[in-house]
Amino acid sequence: MDFPGAPISTTPAQDYEFDVVVVGGGLAGLCAAIACAREGAQVALVQDRPVYGGNSSSEIRVVPYGASHGAAWAGETGLAHELILTDRAGNHEHFFDHGLMNSLYDMTLAEAARREPTLTEFRNTSVRGVVTDHGRITAVHASQLATEKELLLRARQFIDATGDGTVGFLAGAEYHYGREARSQYGEPLAPVVADEATLGSTITMRAKRIDRPAPYQAPDWIARYTSPEDFVHDRRLYHIKKDTFGGYWWLEVNTPFHQIDDVQEIREELHRHVLGVWNYIKNHSPQKEEAAHYVLDWIGQIPGKRESRRLLGDVVVTEHHLHDDAEWPDGVAYAAWWIDLHIPGGVNNRTEPAERENIDAHYSSYIRVAPFSLPLRAYYSRNVANLWMTGRALSVSHVALGPVRVQVSLGAQGQAVGIAAGYAVRHGLTPRQTADPEGPHIGPLRQLLLRRDVRLLGARNDDAGDLARHATVTASSAAPLSFEGDVARWLPLDTARAQVVPLPAGRLDAVALRLRSGAQARLRVEVHQLRRIWDRDRGKPAGSCEVDVPAGFDGWLDAPVAAFGETGRPYRISVSAAEGVEWAVAAPIPTGTVAQYLTTSPGGPEQKNAHLRCFSSEEVELPAFELWRQYRKGAHQLRLSPPSRPYEPEAAVNGRAWPEDLPNLWISEPGLPQWLELRWPVPQTLSRFTVAFDTDLDLRTDQRPAFHRTPQCVRDWRLLALLDGQWQQLHSETGNYLRHREVTVASTTTEAVRVEVLATNGAPEARVYEVRAYAD
Repeated sequence: MDFPGAPISTTPAQDYEFDVVVVGGGLAGLCAAIACAREGAQVALVQDRPVYGGNSSSEIRVVPYGASHGAAWAGETGLAHELILTDRAGNHEHFFDHGLMNSLYDMTLAEAARREPTLTEFRNTSVRGVVTDHGRITAVHASQLATEKELLLRARQFIDATGDGTVGFLAGAEYHYGREARSQYGEPLAPVVADEATLGSTITMRAKRIDRPAPYQAPDWIARYTSPEDFVHDRRLYHIKKDTFGGYWWLEVNTPFHQIDDVQEIREELHRHVLGVWNYIKNHSPQKEEAAHYVLDWIGQIPGKRESRRLLGDVVVTEHHLHDDAEWPDGVAYAAWWIDLHIPGGVNNRTEPAERENIDAHYSSYIRVAPFSLPLRAYYSRNVANLWMTGRALSVSHVALGPVRVQVSLGAQGQAVGIAAGYAVRHGLTPRQTADPEGPHIGPLRQLLLRRDVRLLGARNDDAGDLARHATVTASSAAPLSFEGDVARWLPLDTARAQVVPLPAGRLDAVALRLRSGAQARLRVEVHQLRRIWDRDRGKPAGSCEVDVPAGFDGWLDAPVAAFGETGRPYRISVSAAEGVEWAVAAPIPTGTVAQYLTTSPGGPEQKNAHLRCFSSEEVELPAFELWRQYRKGAHQLRLSPPSRPYEPEAAVNGRAWPEDLPNLWISEPGLPQWLELRWPVPQTLSRFTVAFDTDLDLRTDQRPAFHRTPQCVRDWRLLALLDGQWQQLHSETGNYLRHREVTVASTTTEAVRVEVLATNGAPEARVYEVRAYAD
């Protein structure tokens, strides 16, 4: 179209040059930018809003969840974990629900970026143009609000963390939008016919109690909710009796709205429903009298997106990789959320549940996957040579996005991509060269990730520079494994139940079970060797026996189950189903152990749900299965003979710094101070150390209250060296609440060093996952 008058004037672009430009400041982009800068790269971080955090920011307020929500002891480590721990230690708000995030959280993220000297921030800056040359991006063009500046940001490599895959889209990267057909990847949870349905967008709210009644007069354009029957299936109103509450994840809009083109319409549609729900609570609900003193304190103005474009890499992760970990040679990240796929139509679909899992036991068990790894080849574009991607636009199918997309997991993935980009720039590599599973770089990169406390499944520290690996380790004491204590509850043996335990010696002579029984029964006790504590299959048989439990029994039942297998493995001790028999459960759960129960399905949904379209064969094809599912509310009480001792000091240098096969954690006996000692046969010259403390990798963000400092985490500690026969202090720290501590000291030659734990944030014992020691 031609416009009359003078040509349109534009502001001349200011020209900048960097090693890496990261576009998008959600947790994934922020972690990528900080991690890349820490590797020495000159980095630009471009964020189109004034705050970082994306969906978890105070603008949208979705609680940042991660892998620990889906699997026991699976919490992410590294930078994303560091940010959450820092916020929790200083924030007065408990983020127990969506809608409750605050500006102090924003400031924690902003301060993390501000501390990096090689990181340049461009906030309130939107990328709307890309300059390419022969399949490479040479620059992005951005506009900065308020300053009226136009920017041209040049770089050697780019990271698309926009969520929408905007940079990749503008550069011509291959991408997918919507659901793939089942035939494309053979995914049982994919529909028969491909479509453009996506996971939807949500707007959250915050309500609070005040000291007087506050009537609410709704505008006439809202969605009408007038009775409990309007909240069909699993759309529950929870927390509404708390002084402050938020909500609700199921207030979601997707099909037929396009998650990019129709974002303004999506916002208006979500406001119709959010205010409709608030009007129901205030004026129509059974709790309306109790709600009289509540006001709507905040309502979001920006939809929190779950899915839009997904850029395609050399590998597309699919549903098959979720159920059976591919153990990628270029694995750089992992996920453990369940396969969380919402229903097309969202809140406007009143005939089906917001999520199938909440109404169907077969579906719910099938989608609970064990932690699975993600390859670096899924984090760069297959056809734009210098484009990395992180966040929810990575190379996965629609089904595989379900468990990958939660924010703490994306933050950990972002750190891995940022480190990879820094490594690539330092060595003059393309992303594809860096990730080549048969090339010379992926091994050193994975070791670098481990050194930066990025958690990798199946990986072990074999860093040649880490001298701690060659030390003899002793400690002031070590705690045994115990499943005893006060009974928290009794679980019926309505199905086979189990406790996964570490057996470092690979041997079990007998076990005693804390049972009670209202009827006589015969139980079969089996022991199976597993690879990881989360394994859902039967495992390798290691031993079994049968025992009788008399009617009226209440106590410890001996089971002479002789079992033998590999050393250093977890084992599942299972008890068969028996009517009238219950197994005691105690808390807390010993680190690196998990309770399980057996779930089975003949295939398809439960009969009561077969009529719903969302369970039809056109939508999903649930296979028959027999799987072990985790029970997270305690540990089954048992006694092992011989006793298991997985928390010995050697765990701190065994190459793994988190539970996976074993707990991989040194725990002392109660009573402080305690020490962990590394000793070498000949003196070593040392100047750099890292220590990983226990920050409870089983705990979710919403379970960490205001001003939370993990009780198990070491607070005050010292690093000592043996010099001229005397222990001398090299370093000390007080007030710690973080997991990963890096220490640089003056070059010291010694035959032994000690980590001395003086105090924790509440626990009576010392806990250390890993100690590393370097010459430089």
